[in-house]
Amino acid sequence: MKWIVNIEGKVDQRIMVVFDPMKEEVVFLGQFKPHNQPWVIFCEERYTMEIDLEAIQNQLSKVVRVMRERLKAYNNLAEGFTVLKLIAVEEV
Repeated sequence: MKWIVNIEGKVDQRIMVVFDPMKEEVVFLGQFKPHNQPWVIFCEERYTMEIDLEAIQNQLSKVVRVMRERLKAYNNLAEGFTVLKLIAVEEV
């Protein structure tokens, strides 16, 4: 069973919450959607199926914080590779 939690003002970010009864856990997947690409998992947090509303809120907040940091790193890399088009190596 899956639920999608949208992040206000961030159409390219979301959290997918998956209940896995066989493993008795709830999985929180922070996802980012690069332009014209499928959703990519940027963060994964797991919790037991014995979860209450406060724990759900804490897990969602944690996923957003971790995903925000990883997106900063991704954007820095993407910007760097946009500038770098060709690297030439000279033999000595």
